[in-house]
Amino acid sequence: MKIKRLLRTVLSFVMVAALNIVVVSSYTPASASNRLTQQEIRDEINRIEQENADRQEEIDKLDGEITDTQKFAEEADALLGNQKNEVDYYNNLVYYKNEDIKAMQSEIDKKNDEIKELDDKLAKADADIKAAEKNNAENLEKFAQIIRTMYTSGNSDVFGVLSGATDFYQLMVSSEIVGNITEKNYEFMNQLKADIKQLEADKNTFETDKKALEDKRTALEADMKILEGEKADLVTLQDEAQDKADEYQASYDKYQSILNDLQYEQDNLKYLVSVGEAEIEAFEEQLKQLIIENTQQGTTLQEGDWIWPVPGFGYISCYYGWDYDFGRFHKGIDVGDWGIWGSNIYASKGGTVIIAEDWYIPGYSYGKYVTVDHGGGYTTTYAHMDTVNVYVGQVVEKGDVLGTVGNTGFSTGPHLHFEIRIDGEPVDPFGYVEIYR
Repeated sequence: MKIKRLLRTVLSFVMVAALNIVVVSSYTPASASNRLTQQEIRDEINRIEQENADRQEEIDKLDGEITDTQKFAEEADALLGNQKNEVDYYNNLVYYKNEDIKAMQSEIDKKNDEIKELDDKLAKADADIKAAEKNNAENLEKFAQIIRTMYTSGNSDVFGVLSGATDFYQLMVSSEIVGNITEKNYEFMNQLKADIKQLEADKNTFETDKKALEDKRTALEADMKILEGEKADLVTLQDEAQDKADEYQASYDKYQSILNDLQYEQDNLKYLVSVGEAEIEAFEEQLKQLIIENTQQGTTLQEGDWIWPVPGFGYISCYYGWDYDFGRFHKGIDVGDWGIWGSNIYASKGGTVIIAEDWYIPGYSYGKYVTVDHGGGYTTTYAHMDTVNVYVGQVVEKGDVLGTVGNTGFSTGPHLHFEIRIDGEPVDPFGYVEIYR
């Protein structure tokens, strides 16, 4: 924004400078037959001054609108900044919630892997038990063959043993028949029994561990649902925050667009004011030339130094050159000490009064002002006066009172605007005068 304004300021300066050259040259009198009369020139000057005064009023009005719009834009920008912080806050919460969900999913996956591992162990235990039971069944079949053999051989103890036994192993231990079985087969049967019991115990342990893991997984899945619900709530808040941020962004953009339009309109009006001022300056130079021709033919520049126009006052509120505060070229110097109001203004050099303007538009241009022709192409102008004590055509000496300091025209406070020109072109007054306190 600052760069755009700077570019506009530089462009305005270049355009106005070029316009001054074009307009001044366009109003340079070519012959007496096509020149305006003094009254016609004054009428043109008054017309342009009134137009510029109206433009300045609009510029001042736009100043207020620009200030208000700038305030609204800054408020919208502040809200946007806060809202962006809120969006970032929810973005962070959602991010960390996703991290929690990832960690919990990893834990659930781990439990699923452990459950699968136990499933594999249970399947193996079942297979081992089935194998052991098959082996056991084969041994029982062998034992049945022994019993049948003993029975057919007439061994009377067989029925007592069979009627009192509750299972194969009890039968093996308590029956005298054990003695008819080899020691090797007995040890094998005992080991088979122990293996089956261990496999069943392992299976029970696996099933218990699996049940515990499944319970943990169920709990984790319940926690996962809670996390996902919390995430959904956060995403909703995140979306709402983003919607508000988008709303504030749109509001800020709207005010910025309005501000740019207002600034463009104001810059355009300022440019038109500059055009008007250049036209006025050209008309004033033409008017001065007419007055010089009609009042003092062949006036020569007086000898001697120039004097300070307001002795006792030396504070310079604005120097000759580019004025960054108002964005235009300042053609003279402004003397604006405290207490200067009403002080006498003295002719810096002797000459003929060619302008003694006591009519002005409030808030615009030079206000009441006097221009003195010193001969040799030199003129001085004393502007924003409170009173004008001389008249057009009056010959004044160096040090004569021309009027008093005031605050008329486009002025931000009581001061004297003092110009020196050579052949209509402004020069730095400090090349000719020195401050006298």
